[in-house]
Amino acid sequence: MTKKDLNIEIGSRIRQIREGQKKTREQIAEIANISPQFLFDIESGKKGMTSQTIINLAKSLNVSTDFILTGNVTPLSKIVNNLEGLAPDKLNLAEEFIKFFSKGAAK
Repeated sequence: MTKKDLNIEIGSRIRQIREGQKKTREQIAEIANISPQFLFDIESGKKGMTSQTIINLAKSLNVSTDFILTGNVTPLSKIVNNLEGLAPDKLNLAEEFIKFFSKGAAK
């Protein structure tokens, strides 16, 4: 796969995620600290991006960098995606549950 093909594949995945979340290019670009035009260029496969931009886009879209790059979803990334955005008290409760569950699974 060429670099251009990879940029097209990644850009298409980013656009699909963004549109699936019903977010505008401007909304995601602002959160990711890039211009809407640069996001358009990424989504259309015209430009690649730095690792920092990939991280920023992943955070702004609430997906893993692995998913942006490969389209693969790992079991752990599913859990993390479900935990992100929880209120601190709910996050603490989830952490306690995971600790309790892990202790039981180790026996």
